[in-house]
Amino acid sequence: MLPKLPLDDRSYAEIVQHARRLIPKQVPQWTDENAHDPGITFIELFAWLTELQRYYASRVPDKHRLKFLEMLGVTPHKTASAHTLAYFSGVKEPITIPCGSKLMAEDQMFETDASLSLTPLELERIVVRTELEANDVTATIEQTPIAFYPFGIDAKAGAKLYMAFDRALEPGEEISIAFKLQDLDEYVNRSNLSLWPQHEFIPSPSSKLSWKAYCWDEQLGKDRWMPVDVIADGTIHFTRSGMLSFSLKSRMNPVTVHPASDRTRYWICCTLEEAGYELPPRVSRMLLNAVPVGQRDTLCERLEQILPQGERAQDELIFRSYLALYGDIQLQVQEEDGRWRYWQRSAAEHEQAGDAAMERTFTLRKDEGDGSVAIKLNLAGDSPGNEAGDSVSELPSLPTRVRVIASEYSFQRFRIIGRSKGLPGQSYELYDIPCKRSDALGIQIGYPTPNGVMLWEDWQAVDSFDHSTGEDLHYMYDPATRLLTFGNGEQGAIPPASSEANICIVHCVGGGGERGNIKPGLLEHWVSEEQRALGLKAHNPFYASGGADAETLSETLQRAQAELKQPYRAVTNEDYERIACTTPGAAVARVKAIPLFRPGLADYPREKAHGQISLVIVPHGLSETPLPSPGFLRTVKQYMDQRRLITTELHVIPPLYIQVTVHAVVVVEPQFMDEAYRMTEQLNRLLRPLDGEDGEKGWSFGRTVYKGDIYHSLSQISGVVFIQELWLDGDGKQVKKSAGGDLILPPQGLVYSGKHEIELISRAHL
Repeated sequence: MLPKLPLDDRSYAEIVQHARRLIPKQVPQWTDENAHDPGITFIELFAWLTELQRYYASRVPDKHRLKFLEMLGVTPHKTASAHTLAYFSGVKEPITIPCGSKLMAEDQMFETDASLSLTPLELERIVVRTELEANDVTATIEQTPIAFYPFGIDAKAGAKLYMAFDRALEPGEEISIAFKLQDLDEYVNRSNLSLWPQHEFIPSPSSKLSWKAYCWDEQLGKDRWMPVDVIADGTIHFTRSGMLSFSLKSRMNPVTVHPASDRTRYWICCTLEEAGYELPPRVSRMLLNAVPVGQRDTLCERLEQILPQGERAQDELIFRSYLALYGDIQLQVQEEDGRWRYWQRSAAEHEQAGDAAMERTFTLRKDEGDGSVAIKLNLAGDSPGNEAGDSVSELPSLPTRVRVIASEYSFQRFRIIGRSKGLPGQSYELYDIPCKRSDALGIQIGYPTPNGVMLWEDWQAVDSFDHSTGEDLHYMYDPATRLLTFGNGEQGAIPPASSEANICIVHCVGGGGERGNIKPGLLEHWVSEEQRALGLKAHNPFYASGGADAETLSETLQRAQAELKQPYRAVTNEDYERIACTTPGAAVARVKAIPLFRPGLADYPREKAHGQISLVIVPHGLSETPLPSPGFLRTVKQYMDQRRLITTELHVIPPLYIQVTVHAVVVVEPQFMDEAYRMTEQLNRLLRPLDGEDGEKGWSFGRTVYKGDIYHSLSQISGVVFIQELWLDGDGKQVKKSAGGDLILPPQGLVYSGKHEIELISRAHL
């Protein structure tokens, strides 16, 4: 049976009739619609071509459509995992939660993205001090979180944020605090940023902070505020949400900080050294013992370490992973030819078997308190009972790369897929493997050797064999059909034939999808019995975001059509302005591209800077005339430098604000004599640098302020009879006044209203 094709249901006759009905509307001067007219002949010809093209277009299979999209640089989005932040309470003693620890939110599995050292520590007090006031804001984030300004609403240099702990921090103890900032998502473009970003475009900070703790200075022999070692600042000086990690060099001492002066506490202090925030930061949550988590279920993983040259066999290799700590462990060591050999775990039966069994064994030691697994390689002549004084020259050569394959005990029986028959185009159905991404499955192929030992080699996952040669160790995995496919010897290598199972899984990660975008408060159940026994309670105070199902072909086609309309390379002035507005991490309010202009050009446009363009950037801010900080300008320039033409010299500059004051004598109807404020409000709406919330646009960059604009604006107000006198004053750099009284602005100039002086005269007095 022929496949049902999505053919256009319009016939040739219907296409002709539809075209002829458009003649009176599109070409009214065409009056002869008889068959002998050449125009009718062309309509019939193009109708036949249209029917033919639609027929062949309908026969294009999805595989070809995907290839066409690939030629355009567009590929379907794969399943994405949701991410959020989790923190742990009930910590009574220091303990390490290994990376990959599993938590459940109803039926969704989440895993920690990194190892977390939990420490019994609490935030007792949070104090904000500026030059005008000092406030204790502890209550704003304890029960019902309310955002507060850590440096005041003005965020001036010298403002301080104090945080008190319930105990003294030990020297060298690493502490991490998660900060959630509010009110940025409304302005900042988040197309490339997530709540807890890790790898993306990094904006430059607008301000500079310093961190200090009240400690004992051994050199001076007294207590004082000493600098803190900042290990990592994911907040980038409080410009986004993130994690701050730090440690102390000296022992903390208690001190009293006003207004929390009821008793002494252990304080650290964050000082705003250099002001420059376009929008002052607002902190809504501060969390200790927190870690980013992602919605996934790792069933099998490979952890590798490279041994330094000259490493002794007695040294242990440390691995920190949930599966390594609570799952099954197998060890592989890389041979000289790059393939991997399994080593056996040292046991009593191996020791009794003699030296042959002890040639390639390892000893395993797990430490749940430290969240680590220690592995020691045992070589011939280097057994656990061997003396450490043996010379290195007497020992066998040590491997350079060691790999641990850790997996769930229940997943062990699914790791072995089968054996290869050595035939081209082999495929295997993996119905029990829950991978939703093609790159979430790692495969090894075993190669039999004459001595009966199987050596294993890593193969690489690809989306297709189009670019594979007969020597490339490639395979394809389709998550939709769960089909594993190998090459045919011309496009992709063929796994060697074997009498034993030689196709094995060494990496498998499940999870992902839109259902992972959970609500706050659902992530609280431990999966492991051992971790549940620790008495820790998990919390997710924020929504999980970023989870998405795999994109369908129709969705990819729609996205491709939309993306092709978006500029990614700045060529025209409109391209520069549109791309600059989407700078990640920058709250850009307005942009103006000025071609052939550079800063300092005195007589523009008569004098031109060829090959140069300037971008005037206005950020969102709380002031009437927001100015970008140097860090803000660097962020936009760094982003635009990657997208401008290579021959164009780009300048990113702030605007020049011109204060415009209107002096007017207005004749009004008698009943409007007390409504001069309405005219002032009208002028304030007209002469403003930013767009209004009502949709009205701000003043155009560099546009001359004509007196006619003011006449027109005031004349529209009800009650105005006529304007008797009008003159303008402009205060700012590079502003000029014409002979007619108009204000001529520089090309990067923007206006804002001064204190307008409006005098009203009643019409009855004329």
